[in-house]
Amino acid sequence: MTEHTSGYYRDEFGRLASFYDFGVKNAFRWIGGEIGFRCGIVEAADVRPGHHVLDVACGTGTLLALLAACAGPDGRAVGIDMSEQMLQMGRQKVKMSQVEFIQANAEDLPFADESFDRATASLAIHEMNRPGRANALAEMHRVLKPGGLAVLADLRRPDTIPTKLGMRVVRMLETDTLTDMWSHGLYREVMEAGFSGVTRHIAGRGFFEVLVGEK
Repeated sequence: MTEHTSGYYRDEFGRLASFYDFGVKNAFRWIGGEIGFRCGIVEAADVRPGHHVLDVACGTGTLLALLAACAGPDGRAVGIDMSEQMLQMGRQKVKMSQVEFIQANAEDLPFADESFDRATASLAIHEMNRPGRANALAEMHRVLKPGGLAVLADLRRPDTIPTKLGMRVVRMLETDTLTDMWSHGLYREVMEAGFSGVTRHIAGRGFFEVLVGEK
């Protein structure tokens, strides 16, 4: 039985669910737009028609809808989140037959081994403490089929003047789990979860990195 260590989703996300899309859209306006960022994740995931795709901490389902469009009506796109308020918003927004929203903890996914071709997590891993991140990444590895891909998109340690200035604002809204993820290294943690051939590239004008690992 997995020991839940982080809960990974802060309570205020549920309370702010109705404002979440508006806030994210406007925040991303300064770094090239949200849809462009999300499409970069979809491209990295290389979702094909008929694929079964899992989006961890799916929020209101913006990324999930894009993944589902690539999987097509013969595929399956499942979004899990701990916030029922976020999931309710997603169900109202995404009306696609292949999409399903499920309330679940990323540390204990309610799916059988090797259930999915692709698994994604966008701006979620840094919300978890170190044991929580390890559990969630291990669970993503478990539910992927052999040869399946995991795509992790998250905040990157700032290394330029614009990103350092911008991250000062972001840090006002974040907890110390973000600093711990930077300290330990998301790349390292993805490797420790058992993924191979891990690659990463910079996105969102240097504020984010996208890692892709294969099971």
